[in-house]
Amino acid sequence: MFLNPSYQPNNFKKLFSFVQTIVETEKCLSIPLSLKQFLEEYYHSIKIVLIGEYIKHRTFNGANKALPVLASSLANAGFSRVVQLDLERDDLSIADVLYEVKNADLVIFAGCLTTQWQEIDEHSQKIFTTLMESGRQNVPILVGGYASKSVEDIAQITPWITAFCNGEGENSIVEIAYAVAKGNFHHNMKNIPGLCFINSSQAFYLPEPDTHKLANFHRSTAPRVTNFDDIDQNFGMKHISKVHNMDIFKTKDGRQLKTAQIFTQRSCTWECGCCNKSQDSNHVVRLSEASLRRQLRQLKQHGYEAIYLDVDTFTAHPTAAKREAEMLKREGFVWGSNTRIDKIDYEQMCYLVQHNCVYMFFDVEHTLPEVSLANHQFNGSVSSQIKQAFDYPVKVKQVFQDMNKAGLLSSYSLILGLPKAKLNANKTEILGFEPTTLEDDLSAIHFALEECNPDFFNCNILRFMPGSLAADTPGNCSYTCVRPSGEKPITAGYFLERAVKQYGYPQSPTHGVYRLCESVGRYQPITTAINPQRIYDTICYAIQLINAKIDAGGKATKLFIDRDLLALGLVSRDETGRYAIAPLEDFAKI
Repeated sequence: MFLNPSYQPNNFKKLFSFVQTIVETEKCLSIPLSLKQFLEEYYHSIKIVLIGEYIKHRTFNGANKALPVLASSLANAGFSRVVQLDLERDDLSIADVLYEVKNADLVIFAGCLTTQWQEIDEHSQKIFTTLMESGRQNVPILVGGYASKSVEDIAQITPWITAFCNGEGENSIVEIAYAVAKGNFHHNMKNIPGLCFINSSQAFYLPEPDTHKLANFHRSTAPRVTNFDDIDQNFGMKHISKVHNMDIFKTKDGRQLKTAQIFTQRSCTWECGCCNKSQDSNHVVRLSEASLRRQLRQLKQHGYEAIYLDVDTFTAHPTAAKREAEMLKREGFVWGSNTRIDKIDYEQMCYLVQHNCVYMFFDVEHTLPEVSLANHQFNGSVSSQIKQAFDYPVKVKQVFQDMNKAGLLSSYSLILGLPKAKLNANKTEILGFEPTTLEDDLSAIHFALEECNPDFFNCNILRFMPGSLAADTPGNCSYTCVRPSGEKPITAGYFLERAVKQYGYPQSPTHGVYRLCESVGRYQPITTAINPQRIYDTICYAIQLINAKIDAGGKATKLFIDRDLLALGLVSRDETGRYAIAPLEDFAKI
């Protein structure tokens, strides 16, 4: 072999790129077979490090599915050196990540949430410093997941982040890896779908020196993946019992079942205002039965006993849902999933229960018709949406009554501090929008606990997640009256302390009591309709109703509560299921 193993990496990549160009043309026949084999081995031997950030405040358990999915995509394409580093693992720290990136060719923060920008910012800086100290000046650092939505302002102040991966990654990750292997990634970034970055001739796409003058930002979204049958959704994933196992999947004697998450479909045909899942594409794609069967059998071999189907509306396609239920039972799993109130009935529930379904989650959001309208919860004309909104509470009540009758564990979720529509006297036209009140939320909670009697209950505070209608819509819209930025969109920068200070963004007030609702921490823009006292009174009311039901011999509905609050004793539950809560002032200390 005429190639010197000590050949400098950058020079070798230039040579490799040149030779690869020849290999990809008809001239490849003139290349010696030994050289082609060497190039192929080198091509697929680049080291790719996938990093999963930890969730700082956690209400629900769940896995970062991006890591194994992307790793599986890369493995299918022949890339053999892919390292998954999920920082939720107790045996990993940022020090381990820094050790692994020293000889990396590509570093990706995968499956990130906008709420994790504080951690991404800190860790990506450390990775960049380590790469520079290791002489790895041209290694791309990418950020993917929902954290890449509306991220231009963060891009201006994070020059060490090469690009942001927007959209689905199964195909785009392979294109990125190919470009890195060829040595032309930086030159070819603009041609890779889904990459967003600052256009500049400077190295690493640095912004202009004047930070008040925004550099041109290149926007792109990766197209919807139409086939993910060959993806192993749990490829190389290390099971983390305290994060992945769900409290809902247990044996009769209380033993926790080892739980895996799988998606059998992607996307959602609805466009609810505070959700960002349907904004990229509402074209629903399903997993084939053969692929599902293969993955279930692999999971069974690894000791898994329960499956949570992490989909948006499991029963949107009833026939397919029944077939998947049959398969889950046949392969020996108990399971649960998400769906919509208006996409399930009693007959379906009974069929699912017969096939080992034990749990169903519903993001009810709110039952006041005026709130459903402001939240864009339904599709169709305005008159159709108004009719659906007024029919909605009846459907919600019926579904939960049916679930109780069918023996299916139910979970009910509300969003607090939403806007609501102002209707004309005939309730045929929307005149404007205004914030909901404490009384609106208390009535929704009373309806949930007294009329629907769920097994699990949780409240969210309306957070403005970039990529959603609520956050992105400029001007006067239904969310203007409760959005901290008013008519201006909420960007990813609102979630990062440095960006908030850099751009002078209005910051939502913080208080420990907000953590009684799902995963709310500092630097998260939340609705202006709420305040600490209102949230405390709301949760106290829910606890009062739950305790009263138990005292009357009724069901002990369980609240989803941040585990740190339970550990601190701010919320406690006795052996009967009755709750106690600390005074409001105690929450101000956390």
